[in-house]
Amino acid sequence: MITKPYNALLFAAALTLAGCQTATTIPPQYENIRTMQADSDLDGDGVLDAIDECPETLSYSVVDAKGCTVVIGGDALEMSFAGFFPHMSSQLSNSYTLEFGKIEEKLSEYPEATVFIFGHTASSERDEAAVTHFGSDMLARNRALIVKNMLVLDHGIAAERIHTYDCSNKILATDNDFSDRNVNNIEAKQSRITLMASSEVHDLNNFKYISYEQLYEKYAQQCKPFA
Repeated sequence: MITKPYNALLFAAALTLAGCQTATTIPPQYENIRTMQADSDLDGDGVLDAIDECPETLSYSVVDAKGCTVVIGGDALEMSFAGFFPHMSSQLSNSYTLEFGKIEEKLSEYPEATVFIFGHTASSERDEAAVTHFGSDMLARNRALIVKNMLVLDHGIAAERIHTYDCSNKILATDNDFSDRNVNNIEAKQSRITLMASSEVHDLNNFKYISYEQLYEKYAQQCKPFA
């Protein structure tokens, strides 16, 4: 399955800044109201209203630090995919053949895109002894590695384009996540990998636009990179 962001395949284009109106000065009598709402973000673009120069952008728009839309067209790629594993297994089902074919097609079309693979486990799968001994969740790593190997060996994607991460059980799915995948058991939703690919994001510690930071922030903060 390849869907929209947080589970999506988005196709985009060259980045150009879209114009917006200059923010209106708030009269002195409303200064206290502005202060009370300083931590609000009414348009949901990730830029607080107090510094947002374009206060009516759409949620999940790609915006710059001033909150103004960055227009994305056909020369950029943002892609996300989730694959689910049986409990305590790092063997991915063959049912994802079609999805991986589409992933290969898009990664070949965008050879500059970087691939991020995040391995997850359910709390019930976490091997505390292995975490204590190795300092990592080996099942989460194995799940990420199996998908990396599939991309490299079966689909011809260069290994240097792929970055793997151990997320362990730190980013848990909710009841509403992945409902279109017929994964109804909340525990089963945790036994997964998340694959994200971007022609704009190449380093999870360096984001050009705040919207990309929003998209990848939880992975950058909670997942451990490994070779």
